Amino acid sequence: MIQECHSYVPGLSVKSFWDEQQFDWAKSLESSYSDIREEFDAVTANLSRLKREGNNIWAGALTDDASSYGEGWKTLALMDRGRWDDVNANLFPKTCQAVYKSGVPATEIFFACMEGPSSIKKHSDFTNFVLTSHLALDIPYSGENKCRLTVGDETHQWINGKVSVFDTSLLHDAINESDQTRYILMMRFWHPDLSSVEKEALQFTFDSLEFPELISSDPKKQLKAEKIVELSRSFPLTAKAIKKKKQKEGKPKSGRGFG
Repeated sequence: MIQECHSYVPGLSVKSFWDEQQFDWAKSLESSYSDIREEFDAVTANLSRLKREGNNIWAGALTDDASSYGEGWKTLALMDRGRWDDVNANLFPKTCQAVYKSGVPATEIFFACMEGPSSIKKHSDFTNFVLTSHLALDIPYSGENKCRLTVGDETHQWINGKVSVFDTSLLHDAINESDQTRYILMMRFWHPDLSSVEKEALQFTFDSLEFPELISSDPKKQLKAEKIVELSRSFPLTAKAIKKKKQKEGKPKSGRGFG
């Protein structure tokens, strides 16, 4: 197996596929599969409404090697770099609650579709300090080996309701041999060998790239950026967050009175 990394932390374990049963959050997500699948089917059934109310619905790959994925691979983001997408999270509340309650140490969460028949060319995600997990949502001919993922020298098939965990810093490719679209819930999460200090340092690096004011010499700018980051990383569907959102929406707009 070949590992290709642009972002690398030395000393981390390398495996093509990990035993998902060693992760308690994986068992929790599998137990929530029916609710997640039901919500996904219901919300995505009305595509025009979803695109109207959602944020970057079914966007194509954005990386420099996007050609590896092909035009039929698209995503619908719920979290990016540890920051929740409030808009999309509110469209899929059961899914986000299930992920949040599972305790998965996620840095990215999104739905991904792969049209069939199609394939994803062999490539690396170039980062070894996060692993990737799929909860198989809607797999054409599930269990009949039509939809497969190869990581390193190992090939596994997706099966509805099952979680798989693997290392995408290793060269990997995928295929959908059916004439239908494959859907998964994809999560990237911190490598379990990382210390809490290492995870905090990496997260701060992500945040600083998005909000340079975090390292500003101006204390006021730095404090403002810290508050923005803290808010964006907090779970948007807690009772407190929902109440705050409703209060904000309920306030009359400036300049508009009664009657």
